[in-house]
Amino acid sequence: MSDKLTLNELKVLSTLLVGEKYGLEITKSMEEEMDIKFSLGTIYNLLYRMEEEGYIKSKRGEATSVRGGNRRKYYKLTGLGQTVVKQEIQSLMKIVPNLNPIPTVA
Repeated sequence: MSDKLTLNELKVLSTLLVGEKYGLEITKSMEEEMDIKFSLGTIYNLLYRMEEEGYIKSKRGEATSVRGGNRRKYYKLTGLGQTVVKQEIQSLMKIVPNLNPIPTVA
């Protein structure tokens, strides 16, 4: 298990700070809140890896006729996931004040 997250992992995990979501909700949250577009395949690969690392856990929702009997898979942060996300955000906040504006190209 790694204590450092990739930037993409941090982006996905940060959407779960407010509570559990299923894959499409995570994708929509990232698009709306961060203006980032990932394919569902990319999201599910990240979710699989982070569940293996112990940062999140998943559960299956109820089967519904609207979904043809299929069940959604919901993801939520574990205690470890919450701790690691908060540590990563604190680390980023320390470097933000030291960032220089991106120079414009003439």
